[in-house]
Amino acid sequence: MAMLDTTVLIDLARSPARPAHGLARAAIQRLLNSGQMLFTSRINEAEFRVGPEVCTDRQKELDRVERVLAAFIILEFNSDAARRYATIKGVMMKKGRPVGDCDAMVAAVALAHAQILITRNPRHFIDVPGLLVQSY
Repeated sequence: MAMLDTTVLIDLARSPARPAHGLARAAIQRLLNSGQMLFTSRINEAEFRVGPEVCTDRQKELDRVERVLAAFIILEFNSDAARRYATIKGVMMKKGRPVGDCDAMVAAVALAHAQILITRNPRHFIDVPGLLVQSY
């Protein structure tokens, strides 16, 4: 099972002429071809929804965001994810590799729901204990 990071959502919303769009679509197609369902987290949804709030054509971007999100099952930040978040933050702080709050929450949701995280930025998740990450 695969959970898509915000980078995938952003790349899917980009123009099909952009290379990142094609890479994201190919990654998703591979997952679908292998019979996997597609997930993202409520945290990723929140990050993805920032774009329309800072662009010139808010409604056009909101429509694009809604179209992209409609294709995915949204996983929640539940109690298990909250405990895993605390562990991730603590472990990473002790390693001297602090991780951003949103990235730690995304990782925690992926772990709580036994998901591999698909991202264009695997370095954001390096050394998160137990997290399986695939880049595209």
